Amino acid sequence: MEKRFFSQGEILFAEGDSGGVAYVIKKGRVSLTKRTSNGMSKPVATIEAGSIVGEMSLIKSMPHSVTATATDDGEALILTRDEYRARLDKSDKVLAMILRSLSDRLRSTY
Repeated sequence: MEKRFFSQGEILFAEGDSGGVAYVIKKGRVSLTKRTSNGMSKPVATIEAGSIVGEMSLIKSMPHSVTATATDDGEALILTRDEYRARLDKSDKVLAMILRSLSDRLRSTY
């Protein structure tokens, strides 16, 4: 996985952007926001170091459902769709079904 450094305020990806990468946050924090029906931005979560962001777009090959903005300077490892699929191909097929199901249910909650 490739390393990426980011600065406070930098957008890692925006809601609606095509997926294709997820970020394993090594240092710093990332804020997730979602647009409301009136165009405002509402906070969804804060991702801390040691967590991953953008993974749902890898699981379902769908656009990002939130905007991810760095709240601190930080560092992440980039997991591409190809790397994700290669890892998934080596695992149990039932696991892939579980991940897709969880992703669908999470997306429907916000």
